[in-house]
Amino acid sequence: MTRRRLSLSVAPKSSSEMSTLMMLSPFVIGNRMMQFWMSAASPTATDRDEMSRMVGEKMQAAGESLVAMNMAAMAAVTEATLGAVTGRGSHSNHGDAILSAGLKPYAKRVRANRKRLSK
Repeated sequence: MTRRRLSLSVAPKSSSEMSTLMMLSPFVIGNRMMQFWMSAASPTATDRDEMSRMVGEKMQAAGESLVAMNMAAMAAVTEATLGAVTGRGSHSNHGDAILSAGLKPYAKRVRANRKRLSK
């Protein structure tokens, strides 16, 4: 049995989303915490809207992530099944594709929040 070598020249697709989350999340969290701390005594309607938005977008991202991961898993199963039936093996990284699909909705929201909160 021959072992397949992983190519180090191509980064996994999920690395982009993980990098976005790693670099931008602290900014978004810090900005929101400062905003909440400064308005703790008497929150304005804008502060309440931001709090609601924060919770709502996480719920929406979780739902989108779940659907995207299920779709990616179904694509991986289909590809593997067709590869087994036709005799052509699959050389793609299905785990990375599933992880990337799951992280994409979160990374998208973190980028949007950073842009919106940095104004």
